[in-house]
Parts: sequence; structure tokens; C-alpha cells
Amino acid sequence: MFSISQFRSNFRPVRPNMFYAEVDLPPELRSAFLTKARTGLTNPNRPGQTFNVEGSVNVSGPDWWNSFDGKTLNDTFRSRCEATELPGRTISTADDQAYGPTTKYAYETSYQDVNLQIICSEDMRERAMFEVWAENIINQTSLKNGNQSRAGLAKYYNQYASGQVRIIQVSPDRKQLARYTLYNAYPIQISPMNLTWEEQNTYQRFSITMTYRYHIVDFTQGYINLPGDTPVFNTQQTAVTLTA
Repeated sequence: MFSISQFRSNFRPVRPNMFYAEVDLPPELRSAFLTKARTGLTNPNRPGQTFNVEGSVNVSGPDWWNSFDGKTLNDTFRSRCEATELPGRTISTADDQAYGPTTKYAYETSYQDVNLQIICSEDMRERAMFEVWAENIINQTSLKNGNQSRAGLAKYYNQYASGQVRIIQVSPDRKQLARYTLYNAYPIQISPMNLTWEEQNTYQRFSITMTYRYHIVDFTQGYINLPGDTPVFNTQQTAVTLTA
């Protein structure tokens, strides 16, 4: 016989509002953030060569970037990303109809782009991060040596596509249920931001579309230790630490 009380005791669904999201910049841009936007940074992927940072990371000046601590970006980003999705995947197949029923053979896995909806901090550091990242994928209108334009020239793939996105589904008691790590990630779309006198009791927000090459899923279940937390352990679970 159906029992409401039994149904409620056994029905413990995962809730979509229980998640964290983290974003890691490519090494060159992360170095730029941490060194106050100096140009001519050493490129860690090619010793002896330098990586010139384009756009707002220079224009904004060292004073603003001096207050932007790239090491702790994910500490605040976890509470700024208000909506995203756990990514899916599609396995492409080819049909073989040599005889009998059709046989489908798998030959490729494709991954869909992921959207992040983000609330802006008071200094708009989240928007700044993605704007600078985008500016360093395709060069903006600028002059080299005073007369040669580099506008429209793309950086090398490993310069802009070595970022990483992590999306973690958690339980109400902050236990990690699933961690999706997106590799070779970079932004391909930054949404406009509305400006209007009619919206007074809301937050400024924007969305980012991230593309990536592939993702890996970790279903290791453990209690989440955020930076600054007292580590949480028990005899049943492993602790998982989120680092910036």
C-alpha cells in the first residue's frame, strides 16, 4: 500500500541550487593578473619567449589590478555564479547496413558548450576577468610599433584555451556528489549587461558561454572543505578540498 510518509522518507532528490563553480585562467593570463598586468611576461609553455597581454589588462593600469588578487578569485566566484549546468555529451555513430538490422558504430564524442550566469562583484572583477580573457583570444584594434595593426590576429590555441572550469554538485550538507572538470576551456560569448533606471532592487549580472575540448566526471563523494574551513571528516566519507 502506498504511504506518503514512506515516500517522503525515501525520496531524497538532488537539488539544482546546491552547486559550486570555479574557473581557472590560462597560465599566461593568470600570471598577468598576479603581476599587476605587466607586458612581456615569460611564456611558461615556451621558455625564452614572452606573452604580450592585450587590451584592458593594460589600459586599466597597475593600481586597479593591484587590488585584484587572482589567487583568491575562485573564493568569491563560487558565490557569484548563480546558474549553470552539468555538461552532457553526445556519441556520434555511423550506420552499417551490410545485412540484417542496422548496426551503429561509435566513432566520436562531442561536448556541448556550457553557460555560466554570474552576479557582478562591486568592482566587477568577474566581468573584467572574462573581458580580458576574450581580448587575449583575438587581438583588438591596437598598433604595434606605432603603425602596424594586430587587430583580428588570433593567439595560439594553447595560450587562450588552457583554462579549466569545474562544476560541483553538492548535497544540502555540502557533500560533493559529482565534480565535472572541463579541460581546454575558454569563453566564446559574453552577454550584454542591461542598464536601466527601472531596475533598482536587483543585481547586475551577465552570462558567459564556455566551450571546451572534453570533460572528466568524478563521483567521489566527500564533504567539501572550502578555503578557511575547519576540515570536516567522518568515518564514512573522504574530505574534498576546493582550492583557488
